[in-house]
Amino acid sequence: MGAQDRDAQGHPSRRTFLRSAGLGAGAALLAPTAALSSEGPASPDEEVDIVVVGSSGAGFSAALAARLSGRSAAIFEKGSFAGGTTLKSGGVYWVPNNPAMQAEGMVDRKEDALRYMARLSYPDLYSPERPRLGLRPNAHALLEAFYDGGAGVLTRLSEAGILDFVFWPGADGRAFPDYHAELAENRSPRGRSLVTRRPDGSAGVGADLIRALEAGARRYEIPVHLRSSARRLITNSAGEVVGVELDTPEGPRRVRARRGVVFATGGFPHNPGLVENFLRGVAYGSCEVPTNQGDFVFLAQSVGARLANMKNAAWKQVALEHALAFPSLPNGVAAIPGDSSIMVNRHGQRIVNEKLNYNQRAQVHFDWDARENQYGNQLLFMIYDARTAALFAGIEPIPLTEGTHPEVISAETLADLGPAIDARLRKLDEEVLQFRLSVDFVEKLEDTVQRFNGYAVQGVDPEFRRGETLHEEAFHGPRRAGNDAPNPQMFPISDTGPYYAVILAAGTFGTRGGPEIDRHGRVLHAEGHPIAGLYGAGNCVASPAGGGYWGGGAQIGPGLVFGGIAAEHAVNASERSWR
Repeated sequence: MGAQDRDAQGHPSRRTFLRSAGLGAGAALLAPTAALSSEGPASPDEEVDIVVVGSSGAGFSAALAARLSGRSAAIFEKGSFAGGTTLKSGGVYWVPNNPAMQAEGMVDRKEDALRYMARLSYPDLYSPERPRLGLRPNAHALLEAFYDGGAGVLTRLSEAGILDFVFWPGADGRAFPDYHAELAENRSPRGRSLVTRRPDGSAGVGADLIRALEAGARRYEIPVHLRSSARRLITNSAGEVVGVELDTPEGPRRVRARRGVVFATGGFPHNPGLVENFLRGVAYGSCEVPTNQGDFVFLAQSVGARLANMKNAAWKQVALEHALAFPSLPNGVAAIPGDSSIMVNRHGQRIVNEKLNYNQRAQVHFDWDARENQYGNQLLFMIYDARTAALFAGIEPIPLTEGTHPEVISAETLADLGPAIDARLRKLDEEVLQFRLSVDFVEKLEDTVQRFNGYAVQGVDPEFRRGETLHEEAFHGPRRAGNDAPNPQMFPISDTGPYYAVILAAGTFGTRGGPEIDRHGRVLHAEGHPIAGLYGAGNCVASPAGGGYWGGGAQIGPGLVFGGIAAEHAVNASERSWR
């Protein structure tokens, strides 16, 4: 990387960021040689019943389901470690009517769960009085399969001694509520989000989930081959997928799948061409691991798969400068911390409840300003005072004081904060396309702060209803020190400086588009029929959740469940001829 590829601070420029996957924006859309199918190859180097590509939670779930059904399985992982993005995640999995709920006598009826999921996943189609709730047949079938199969997949892993789970605890000590617990369709607002129980009984994270699944794989003698990247799907003379050719440290390797190939390779957030051409807005960085470059998009298309849900992602805000420097983010801005913090646009005005869940909050970045002919909210600005900085100094990447983290902008007065933000934006011209604050930013910001402080004193936010949902109470916790105001989520911003700002942009937990699957996890051909022998689960396929985010774990939950569903279907398939 030359000097011309970096900005004044030494961070990669946006042009470099767009090349970060090793592909230009145009080239990334072309199926590489690795995506070509291969018919009639020589004898395989290895064969198993189920080949699993990718070692995410979905991949381990598929391999373990195969072994628990008495079939052989092997996992092939592109990266240098097992676990993928699941490993670095919070490790929450959202599953309706799960075994923990059932054990506690919590009722989660199918018709209620389907209404809730459909309402969020397809709000433009949802109609409770119409057949299939107004959804397309396959979309409704996927939601049904998720509900019908979820408890069984988890129960089998539990009864095999592989996975032990508990309710995801909220900051209030109760089972974490769904992210839209307030909707009328949600009749079971708590208990669908689970985490892995650690040996000491505490709630685990993604590393604990992968640790448990990996231990299960060792016990059931499932080999996990690292640094093994799928480069071709192998088909027989009937057009059935019967194996995979991989690039491995030992060279090319052909592995036969007697009954099925299950892909669980993650999304495409680190393929700039796919991101720019398919996601519905400007996105900077992702929490997915760097190896997630959309390999399955190309591989599946080589055998005729159709794509779906490519515009949607699990959205999350990011600190812009952090994302430019490190496109594969450790976490992102899961929450806007602080009771005396707000988020404003380039006009210095609040536009959303800052305490909403990350998936909702991040999507305000995509609002189109027809008058200005731009995404007016492409960048937003978290504004907070010294008290908030002190209370939340341990939360990365914000809020921190300027001396401890370069993303933070500071000034002694609000009047000086506006010019300081604009000066930072000028340094980022190439990355943010000359985004600027409005000329009346400071005036509007001062008015916004005064109005917010009045709401904090009253305890009611008439503009955006901050502090009124179960999610906010569970996510942000109890009242902070010094807050004697009526609403624990709001406290007046200090009348004196210093004041701080962080530039925020949209990023992703992960993408949610790819080849479309059916209720059995089979990848669908462009003509609508299943592609024999090819399955998918997790972020590498079109998410059954569509554009919705039901609650904590709405990525990992469907991945675990459909990984199990796919393998359980594949193990019952007839053995396919290699040629």
